[in-house]
Amino acid sequence: MSKNQDMENMTITNTLLNPPSRKEADRRAYIRSWLHTIKIPEYSIRAEYHTDVGSIDLYLTNRRVIIEVKKDGRLSNGPHELGTGSFHNETAFEQLTRYVKAESAREHLYLDEDVNDLNWIGVVTDGRVWYVWTWYAKVVHDDSESKQEWNAVVLNPQKLKELSKMFDREPVGKEWATSDMSYIFEDIKKDLMELYNKNKVLRNVKTQKSLWFEQLKGGGNAPKSDEDEIFVIHTMLILIVRAASHTNVSHKDDFITEGFVNWVNKSMVKKIIELTERYNWRQQTGDILRALYEHYIPTEHRKTYGEYYTPDWLAELICSKVIDDEFITEQIRRYNSNESVYGILDPSCGSGTFLYHATKRIMSSHPVEKTGMNERKITDFICRMIKGIDIHPVAVEMARANMHRLLPKAEDQDVVIYQGDSLLTNRPDAQLFGDQGKNLPLRSPEQRLLVMPGWFLGSPSDIDEFVTSACKDSELSPGLGASSEKYDLEQLQNAHNQLRDIVRNESDGVWKWYIMNQAGPMNMVKTIGRIVSNPPWVRLNTIHDIERKKEIEIMAKERKLWVGGNVATSFDVATLFVDRCSSLYMRGKSKSGWVLPQAAMIGGSWESLREKKIHSGAWDLKRIPFKNTPTCVMFYDVDVARKNLEKKPRVKLNHNDSWETASAKTSWVDPPPSFPIEISKWVDRNKKPNARMGATVVPHCLTWVKNLKIKNNDMAHISTKPSMHDPWKSIGTLEGNIPLKWIIDCISFNDLFPYVIPTSTKCIMPFLDSGIWDPKRVNNRFWQNLSDQYEAHCSQGNATSKTLEGQLNYQGKLFSQFGRTGEYVAYNSSGDILHAARMTNIKYIVHTDLFYVSCRSKNEALFLIGILNSDAMLPAFKGARQSDRHFVTHIWKKIPIPRYDNTNQWHKKLITLTQKAEKISKNTYEPNTPKIRERIREVLRDDGVSSEIDDVCKKLMPKYTL
Repeated sequence: MSKNQDMENMTITNTLLNPPSRKEADRRAYIRSWLHTIKIPEYSIRAEYHTDVGSIDLYLTNRRVIIEVKKDGRLSNGPHELGTGSFHNETAFEQLTRYVKAESAREHLYLDEDVNDLNWIGVVTDGRVWYVWTWYAKVVHDDSESKQEWNAVVLNPQKLKELSKMFDREPVGKEWATSDMSYIFEDIKKDLMELYNKNKVLRNVKTQKSLWFEQLKGGGNAPKSDEDEIFVIHTMLILIVRAASHTNVSHKDDFITEGFVNWVNKSMVKKIIELTERYNWRQQTGDILRALYEHYIPTEHRKTYGEYYTPDWLAELICSKVIDDEFITEQIRRYNSNESVYGILDPSCGSGTFLYHATKRIMSSHPVEKTGMNERKITDFICRMIKGIDIHPVAVEMARANMHRLLPKAEDQDVVIYQGDSLLTNRPDAQLFGDQGKNLPLRSPEQRLLVMPGWFLGSPSDIDEFVTSACKDSELSPGLGASSEKYDLEQLQNAHNQLRDIVRNESDGVWKWYIMNQAGPMNMVKTIGRIVSNPPWVRLNTIHDIERKKEIEIMAKERKLWVGGNVATSFDVATLFVDRCSSLYMRGKSKSGWVLPQAAMIGGSWESLREKKIHSGAWDLKRIPFKNTPTCVMFYDVDVARKNLEKKPRVKLNHNDSWETASAKTSWVDPPPSFPIEISKWVDRNKKPNARMGATVVPHCLTWVKNLKIKNNDMAHISTKPSMHDPWKSIGTLEGNIPLKWIIDCISFNDLFPYVIPTSTKCIMPFLDSGIWDPKRVNNRFWQNLSDQYEAHCSQGNATSKTLEGQLNYQGKLFSQFGRTGEYVAYNSSGDILHAARMTNIKYIVHTDLFYVSCRSKNEALFLIGILNSDAMLPAFKGARQSDRHFVTHIWKKIPIPRYDNTNQWHKKLITLTQKAEKISKNTYEPNTPKIRERIREVLRDDGVSSEIDDVCKKLMPKYTL
């Protein structure tokens, strides 16, 4: 060890002996750093580890050591004082005991090795005093007493050595897999790619890849340019996931190659199994396989499927609300009476987060505890209850793996999770389609038809026998399917002949898996009592597959969900999921909870669903679960109050936090007040708002001038402002020469402040004063470079302009600004606070992040900006929005803002006050000053003019002011 390392370790040790901070988190960090100095490897240390009964501060996973850290002084009366644990009526010792017993029980389920002779160590400390107990492994499940080793010990160098010896012990079982194990599979990926390239011309490989592709196509977004690579990655991930989650399967190499991964040879499968089995994947809680998926699957592929992974704390909370004890009790009764239970379904289960927490909810429920059922019966009951569907093949395998980690005694066939289309849409021109639950028509890669009778698809064993005989080119087994009331031998015989023909001419090895997965959703129709789900957040205009788009549109229209008009292309597929899956699968007295975009509560494209399906409660989560996307939870037939969730300041809410942990970091608040809806006077005869959006002067790297140097009276040398977002940020800054007359002032949100527009931004606009493009632009080398850069980087979506000129004048929003005179008011399109200011005789371009409104006179413009800047009106303006940030034109449709009337004394008074506010704002504004907008508003409030403007607004619109 180097001298520097010795010094660093000494510093860490001294910090532990004399902790400088009183904070619990800091002292936990001191302990963790010290553990590294005594050679406890990082992979063995889990901080804030989530167990089935709570969150452990520090857990040395395969060393049977649990450490709980308390606030300084919390243990002043010892660890047996009530309130020192997680709950007010729990002691720290009881909390520790709870964790030790829970982890011991969990370890007992998963460990294959016989290592039960190592005792458990439990520690409680506030960083100053230390308490240590041991539990003997063979009796830890009993209520026998633990042995106390330390009682209120204050650390010194000698005691620290003793503590080090306690923790430095032989690991129990295999090394635990970490949160990201991708580094061990890089060579596997290369080998699989090489194997695929060698064998991709073979019939069976082509068949399996074709069926894989068709399944992804059924979701609307099959890969394009990187199809081969994604196929190999999906194959690898499925093999890894199956190998990691099944340790006791006979003929394991055959088992994990079921389905389209069957093309991989036995030697490669053996290599994957051996590599995977070096680690313990199953014992720890949480979705440890998700990191593998996120590492190997490109972000753009995950986005196209609308994948927003539900945080554990949110899934746990929703399950606790939707899956009530009364429902569980009734299903136990039905199970014990040999009746069919009404299951719990996630129709877009992804990697199984909701299924995982629904299982935990059942396992820990009072009805299950009271039954006295043994582990095998509880496992069987849960497997009949929990059901999942997802269109993505890798997600399905991850979900199955996570269920097996929670239910290690379950057989593979017991876990009911299928890869398929939850919507059961018709696919008339594709290989894969459903038939509204009657039959299952499928097409092989070479377009041979196979029509599986719907009545036959309920028995996995019958399907297995049916496919096995067809793959062997044998006759249909006598009496197969005869137990069904709808038995039709001729129909079944035709299907069998069709499959035999397909296998003869194409391939076997995939059809049993394929048929069972496609039949799964059909067999769930009207069998579900609860749905908990986070459906795909996919807009129609982002779906690549034309047939899938048609299916979605047709079904949305049939179910009276289609909005049409300008929002047609942004129709959210999640809308259809909520409506279709609820009516298709649920029966009896059913309840459901859905994680959805916030637009589900207020957005126009969701209006038809809100009118059709009335929610019983909703939570507005803002951007807490997903940083860049506002989110809500909608409940149906669940007794849940309308609430908003807010995160407490200076805390980090982790994706894998339990609700116990997350609840301490958040708080519930009442929603903002609602206001009556009444249209304003600022609309035309067709009730269309007069406000207009500015021009799309983006991306910045191609349109905004950063530096300008005038070369002569006609030309300028400029450099552009770099863009901050993909795909444009890779371009950086561009430099070149352009005519000086092409440099135009543009105002954007950066230039708009309360009551004033003191600045503008220079932009590149190669047009003439008459509002037409300058024909000389085609000869300007720099403009052509900008145009080429745009065409090389722009999105390929149908709604995206394919040229830079088309982008700038998108929907005519640029040229429509020419020739306008008179008074206008500009306001920001989005944000937390509405700002507005006057513009006289527009001499610059208004940017797309602003809207502008034509006014009849200067007085009317003053009148309007007084209302739009009013603090008292802001709650109404925010309440009018149809998302968490966008004002756009909604305020004119929902708030009765009047036009100026020069005979109204309150109108005239507002003009006088606004003129004063303009002057104050102009004098207060200082360039490059942080939070200058907030500063301007503070000065206006201190002056009193802000409250006077509010008072006038209260007179004019009393129902819309606070």
